[in-house]
Amino acid sequence: MEYGNKIILAAHRGDRKCCPENTMPAFEGALRFGADMIETDVRMTKDGELILIHDRSLARTTGFSGFTNEMTLAQIKELDAGGWFSEKFSGVQIPTVEEFVALIKDSDIHINWELKDYPRDVGAELSFLAADKLISIIKKYGLEARSMINSFSDRVLEYVRRKYGDTFPIHGQGICGCKKSIDSAEMKDDQLYDWCCLYSNVKGKTALDYPENFEYCIDHGILPCVCVAENFDTYKRYVELGCRMFTSNDIYAAERILKELNLR
Repeated sequence: MEYGNKIILAAHRGDRKCCPENTMPAFEGALRFGADMIETDVRMTKDGELILIHDRSLARTTGFSGFTNEMTLAQIKELDAGGWFSEKFSGVQIPTVEEFVALIKDSDIHINWELKDYPRDVGAELSFLAADKLISIIKKYGLEARSMINSFSDRVLEYVRRKYGDTFPIHGQGICGCKKSIDSAEMKDDQLYDWCCLYSNVKGKTALDYPENFEYCIDHGILPCVCVAENFDTYKRYVELGCRMFTSNDIYAAERILKELNLR
């Protein structure tokens, strides 16, 4: 995945400003808009199917009290994943990876696949199986050059790196000022990460308060990126620190700001 000096605009869970996140309408919106990339979240159902949803719990986006890994795809397909956003989207389903791929495969959009099944939650065997199943689909449709593998679990990322080598850019998470990963790995950051999303979970602080993290990434050949509120001054400061990708909850505002910065 070669971008030169391009600043990437990624639609966080699709066009979630106008549509319910991680649904086909959100992905269709991001595609129509012309985002460089769609970031989405991958989980595996009880019967081994891959779906796109952020939370393990189905409650927030469907109102159903249950967990993705404890339900079959058929059961999950009965849920309404759009009504919580607005009546207009009532009845919208949680999509499968295959359904998403059918939408984007003939476009030129890139995909940031975030693996959300962590060893601490579902066990290493199922976590790694979900990764293998996703990569099998990516290869089936020839999407390797357009795919990035992402996770908050360094253990999952290490599994992908060791098994698949440099087939995919690896996108890790860098929490400024504290432990950075849900599951640790043996590999060092500069062996594991090609990209790193930098942020802070210290109250009252942001990644801007930790410029040394950006310096570390750049010095070690890791491309820094952020997911932040769409604000001109904030974007400008992140670009000055070396940020190469903005994963945005409002791709329309992000596009306007990047144009004002002469980066689009």
